[in-house]
Amino acid sequence: MSSYTKDKPSQRWSRRKSGLAVTLLSAMLLSGCGESPEQMLESAKGYLAKDDLNAASIQLKNALQENANLAEARFLLGKVNLEQGDVPGAVKELQRALDLGYAREPVIPLLARARVRAAEFDGVLADFGAERLSDPVGQASLLGAIGDAHMGKANVAEALKAFEAALVLRADDEVAAIGRVRAQLFSGEPAKAEESARKLVADQPLLADAHAALAEVLQFQGKPDESVKALEDALRLRPDAIAYHYALVSQLFQLERQDEAVARFEAMKKVAPGHPSTRYLQAFIDLRANRLTEARDGVMQVLKQTPDYLPAQLLAGTVLLRLNDQAQARSYLNAVLSRAPGQTLARSLLILSHLSSGEAARAQEVLQPLLDRPINDPRLLGLAGQVFLANGDAERAEEFLQRAAKAAPEDSRARLRLGVARLLGGDAQGAFADFSSASAMDQDAIQADLALVAAHLRRGDTDQALAAQAQLEAKQPNNPLVHNLRGGVMLAKQDLAAARTAFDKALAINPDYLAAVLNLARIDLAEKKPQDALARVRALADRNEKNVEARLALAELQAATGATPKDVLATLERAETAAPGALAPALSIVQHHLRNRDFPKALATAQKAGAAYPDDVRAVEMLARAQMANGDTQQAISSLNKLAGLRPQSTVPLLMLADVHRGAKDNAAAEQVLRKALGVRPDALDVQQRLAGLLLEKGDRDGALKIARDVQKQHAEAPVGHILEAEIQVNANRLGEAVTAYRRALERKAGGDVAVRLHATLLRAERKAEADKLVADWLRQQPKDLSMRGYVAERALAERRYADAVAMFRTMDEISPRNPLVLNNLAWASNQVKDPKALSYAELAHELAPENPAILDTLGVIQVDRGQTEKGLANLQKAVSLAPDLLPLRLNLARSYAGAGRKDDARRELDAVLAKAQAGTPLHKEATDLLGNL
Repeated sequence: MSSYTKDKPSQRWSRRKSGLAVTLLSAMLLSGCGESPEQMLESAKGYLAKDDLNAASIQLKNALQENANLAEARFLLGKVNLEQGDVPGAVKELQRALDLGYAREPVIPLLARARVRAAEFDGVLADFGAERLSDPVGQASLLGAIGDAHMGKANVAEALKAFEAALVLRADDEVAAIGRVRAQLFSGEPAKAEESARKLVADQPLLADAHAALAEVLQFQGKPDESVKALEDALRLRPDAIAYHYALVSQLFQLERQDEAVARFEAMKKVAPGHPSTRYLQAFIDLRANRLTEARDGVMQVLKQTPDYLPAQLLAGTVLLRLNDQAQARSYLNAVLSRAPGQTLARSLLILSHLSSGEAARAQEVLQPLLDRPINDPRLLGLAGQVFLANGDAERAEEFLQRAAKAAPEDSRARLRLGVARLLGGDAQGAFADFSSASAMDQDAIQADLALVAAHLRRGDTDQALAAQAQLEAKQPNNPLVHNLRGGVMLAKQDLAAARTAFDKALAINPDYLAAVLNLARIDLAEKKPQDALARVRALADRNEKNVEARLALAELQAATGATPKDVLATLERAETAAPGALAPALSIVQHHLRNRDFPKALATAQKAGAAYPDDVRAVEMLARAQMANGDTQQAISSLNKLAGLRPQSTVPLLMLADVHRGAKDNAAAEQVLRKALGVRPDALDVQQRLAGLLLEKGDRDGALKIARDVQKQHAEAPVGHILEAEIQVNANRLGEAVTAYRRALERKAGGDVAVRLHATLLRAERKAEADKLVADWLRQQPKDLSMRGYVAERALAERRYADAVAMFRTMDEISPRNPLVLNNLAWASNQVKDPKALSYAELAHELAPENPAILDTLGVIQVDRGQTEKGLANLQKAVSLAPDLLPLRLNLARSYAGAGRKDDARRELDAVLAKAQAGTPLHKEATDLLGNL
């Protein structure tokens, strides 16, 4: 916005053009010699009186070249620079004039204005907020700049106060008047803003900025045609104002008035053909016309002139995605999100980029901030559905795809919406028929097909899912996502060969499609070929050193297949080198250090990432986690408070903050935070459960029960509220009420884990016959439920009924083959009955889960029992290193050391157990007895 007007020539220079004669005179100044600096200063004043800013600027620079300490020349040159849009030059010269002793009153308003334009909002408020000038005009101008600084920091109320104060001093101060219009608009008073803008236009009809401010208000109020008319009036008064041209062309494009927009753009090109805004719009027009190469070249010119121009970075990301330059596109889109995390288009494009490369996990990570607030946009809902489907979460995929259909009532795909309605009403057969019809009608988009596949997968009907996928494949045979989806369906059918064929087909279309590569690697692992899996992912990463996601996936696979932490870190560091300053590798390195309990290194890396991305929720959250791991409670609290500010619609930061307060034994603060979280989401179950637990801890059972009853009302058909009530009643030892609540939960289709808790409660209430009947009925009605079977088997183990435990674990193995935890328990029980198969069970469990400490412990104990002492001790040692706080593992290692005659090693482990085990417990007694026998 200009700080000069036409109607006050005595106070500001006008904008009249001087024609060819002035141009010639300006050129002649370059050869003007022999004048003193003072004479050149006087000459510059003469040019200023004639409104020849270019000639004045040249003379002022000549004078300063001769005498750098001419304070008045510095002041005038700063003033000229500000008028010509050279903000850094204006700040420099005005500050220099002040330093040289030029009168403070004329400099301060201009310097404040220049620094506001340089976005130095905090500095302006700190340096000039308390400044009081004797000249009312100057003070009004300064207050206008103070108001703009407050606006820059979104302190709208303070801005409005400053603008009102300026207008009291000088009623016709147009800068303050326009500032007041904008402050009223952004404080939620659009009608008042429009009234103020129209009054300003009526009072100063020749003030172009007044018409522009009115246009802004009208556009905000959804009056686009009136807004366009106001911008046209502003341009009539200031035909050389690039900002007005830009706003007008942009609005016309938004209104789909293409011909008018292009015509106005041609006029803009004549005014400023090389201006960044002009080049930006040309690149935008080229993109709309699918002239992608021209659009790319144009937007790169803009970024060369203005590297930090956010719209140009967004446009560059869009164009480069269309050109399939994924790495470059992501760099620009990430740059946009680092400065504007709420920029939905940039986030959506970045998600699509990761999906197009098969990087489903990364796509979900980028999606997460969108899920922290209510989504109603059908495009975003559909995109979320695709992300969850790509990650194998068919249930959430179906949820979002259904919502996408319901959110677009103007969509012609009525069949899809009808299918959603029927599905929600329980008419699955009719819903599937409607999904199929919608798919047949929808020959371009794939949302209906994805919803259909997801719905069938969620219900376990893989044949129908495959048929729906075939319809999708017929529409888009060259989309790697489609073939990757087929592979996923075939995996659900346990047809590994067909799945491999589908994933290979996806890679034939796009060799860099990461999801297909990772799926093939999973098949390799299932076929006991970990080296093939590693080689496959490594080949993709090595083929393109800039493919950071592939390198990160390789590191994850290395960790899962037993690589050393050093090797995993080397891979992560290569990813970091491939994308210097990128956040994803840094976060992975922090996670790596946390996983390996190297907390100081995790904190150092997290601090560096947090400094580089201070407003990125992932960086702030990771910093908080690293601070918590290092015991820096106060710093963690500070980071989590910041995270809560960045994600005001999410309860996640508040939950983390409450956990930190509880860990610090500050339950009062934890309760306060949890109640704040309920203010964000009154039906947030995780918050309600934590708060109920906290109230129980301080003895407020009535308060906890009130929360449980609230949950029951909010989720009337769900079991969760009754489960919460039952646990509260158990805590109060009101076992009869607890049994009733558990039964109500089971009536609402609660799972086996709740049946287990009911059984335990019945036993505590000495209702054994009822408990035995519950188990028998449950296993008859739910023959494949593992929760109850596992519970019964664990009870048999605890009661040393090993044969019964073996029988139950064998049944569980038949229900869930190759389940490492089931195999681990089967191995332990079988070893107790001296079954020769115990070792093979343990070895298979270890093969399926090589880093599980409980499985390593079982395998080690059995190996020692079978005479494989060195192998067994190695596995027991590794188990303890992975879970040093699990005291039973240390006790087993101590027993094995003792059996091998390594008494000092046994004593060391027993000392560690006894230092932490509670006196009087069986564990403490066993450790004491063993130590006494050494």
